[in-house]
Amino acid sequence: MKMNLRHPRGQKYLIIDTESVWDPYLREAYQSIDRRNEHARIGCRKLVAITIWPIEIDLLGRLSTGPLQTWLATDEQTEADLLKSAFTTMRQYPDHILVGHGSIAHDCQILMLAAMSADLELPRQLQPAQGPRWQDLRHIDTGLRMKGSGKTWHHLSEVLLRLGLPTALLLGKVDPQVRAEAVRWAQIAEHCEKDVLFTALALTAILRLDGEVPASIADMHLVLCEAFLRRRPEAVCAPLLRKHADDLQAVIVPQSEAA
Repeated sequence: MKMNLRHPRGQKYLIIDTESVWDPYLREAYQSIDRRNEHARIGCRKLVAITIWPIEIDLLGRLSTGPLQTWLATDEQTEADLLKSAFTTMRQYPDHILVGHGSIAHDCQILMLAAMSADLELPRQLQPAQGPRWQDLRHIDTGLRMKGSGKTWHHLSEVLLRLGLPTALLLGKVDPQVRAEAVRWAQIAEHCEKDVLFTALALTAILRLDGEVPASIADMHLVLCEAFLRRRPEAVCAPLLRKHADDLQAVIVPQSEAA
């Protein structure tokens, strides 16, 4: 069955990404309970960064973006503080669908465990659907959407390479060097925000493949890249992203003139 992602007033999404570290206490405590398990479990991770970016596509296929927000667990902010801020923002967009890549198995699990620790009620997007999922879609995992009933999971970097992103823009994506003993907050923030942009690029490509939007992938990607650059002009990745946006523009203009 084809999943209809349309909203009666357009399509509205909240793109999310999180970063977390192994908590020394939780890791040691769990290993003392289960000594046969040589690998720490995802429940032993604690949030250090959350980024959310709202995007909307109207009935004419025009894409717009909202504020790019990131919360960091600096010395002044606890995991619970991050979660409260992110949940408040999610509640400000009640009709937006949450979108992540690999989020069902990773981000959402950590968010739910952190919410238990903080005694916080989940926002609508993280609660179970009321009725059939295709009638009450609250969350899209782009990785799971591409996998479907098959066995192959695609890393987001693989998808982005197929979409034409330059390799240099993806360097460091697999290991952002997030370490509990040496946290580089500016680096974590940019990594989290780039992943939100990358997930938005994957989502819009999927929407195009499913016939949910009339705009081309290049058109939507150009809008997303330009919006990111306006919000983060000083980002380390900005020069590479500027070059990619210019390359997209160079492709789009001849196509528009030919049409």
